[in-house]
Amino acid sequence: MKRTITCLFLSLVMIFSLSTVSASITVPERTSNKTWVEDYANVLTDETEAYIQEYSQKLADEHSACIMVVTVDFVKGSIQDYTLSIFNQWKLGDSSLNNGVLLLLSIGDDDYYMMIGRGLEKSFPIYDIQSLLNNYLEPDFARGDYDAGVKSVFQQTYSYMISNIYGPVNPGPENNNNYGYSTTWDMIVGLFTLIIIIALFVSIIRLLRRQRRYYEPTYYYTRPRVRTYRSPYSYSPYSSSHTYDYYSPRSSSSYRSSGGGSSSSSGSSRSYGSGSSYGGSSRGAGAGRSKK
Repeated sequence: MKRTITCLFLSLVMIFSLSTVSASITVPERTSNKTWVEDYANVLTDETEAYIQEYSQKLADEHSACIMVVTVDFVKGSIQDYTLSIFNQWKLGDSSLNNGVLLLLSIGDDDYYMMIGRGLEKSFPIYDIQSLLNNYLEPDFARGDYDAGVKSVFQQTYSYMISNIYGPVNPGPENNNNYGYSTTWDMIVGLFTLIIIIALFVSIIRLLRRQRRYYEPTYYYTRPRVRTYRSPYSYSPYSSSHTYDYYSPRSSSSYRSSGGGSSSSSGSSRSYGSGSSYGGSSRGAGAGRSKK
């Protein structure tokens, strides 16, 4: 009980501290609630801005989600806190679904950060966010071609959301859908299913073979038995000229003759066997620039 109360208290303190940080940072004014790109650093072309505005508005109309792109010269504080402040103060995404996406570029700080709403955490994991940034923004950003990097990563982020979260909708003529996440996941699932089918098939074959086999010991051993026999001349019940002594337990027989002669015979036999056997055996996740 005490542990539960402690965890609840710490969670409230963390939420309160994050809210305080978000409220204490001053962010620029948004042009309107339907503006999905704010180029305060003036690094984007009119064509790129129009493209972002068109498809982000389409995402908002059809799925109540959005992809917001913001460029600034510098941020106040950490880029993560600044991104959080813009996200919360501008109230990006649907209020109940919390499905907004914000991409912030700080040109003077040579840094960027992408943040998603809590409602997208399970369907848009952080390692996919980092992969999109590394593959489609970082190369152009490092060269100073911010316009090309922003357009490329926006296209792939939009395509990812449509393909993996909101179902197949035409993502636009310029999208090549070449990020490969859905295809890779399908390949992994297919390979796993194939392994299970092969394992079941092998198990059935082994079970059928086991039912047709018989089992016997690898070898067996019978205890040697002492076999005794009597000589036909060793004893005669009608003759007193022969005296019978005894039969030894080691398979020997003897007799005595009154004439002083004697004869003996012995014999033994052992039996072995062998065989064989057959056996069967209000804040979401985010990622920023990878420092290289």
